[in-house]
Amino acid sequence: MPALLQNEVHPYHQNKDMVEHIARVGTVMESWFPLGGKDSTMWGSDKNKETLFHDPVIAAIAKAHGKTPAQVILRWHLQEGYVAIPGSSREDHIRENFDIFDFELTPEEMAQFASLERNERFAGY
Repeated sequence: MPALLQNEVHPYHQNKDMVEHIARVGTVMESWFPLGGKDSTMWGSDKNKETLFHDPVIAAIAKAHGKTPAQVILRWHLQEGYVAIPGSSREDHIRENFDIFDFELTPEEMAQFASLERNERFAGY
């Protein structure tokens, strides 16, 4: 059995059915597009990330914790049990992405993230 399955997962496309299916055999989900996209017109765009970063629920949770939207999204992935490897070539973003271990999302905030599910994929494959 594979130890890991890489699939598009972010707050608007949580892919819960697949996550539950692969968990039965001990496989974990790696979130492809964990922040909603990347700097590429082929596989998504910054527009997708901006969509998530400006979502009022995500923005409010970020403000409550004194974190950025990217940080609370990555924390959500971590608390959901996903493997999330955000890519960046900018040192400040890389440092920001690692600064998610000094807070936790509350059960209420996790429920707010769950409510964001739209089955909306950002990838164009």
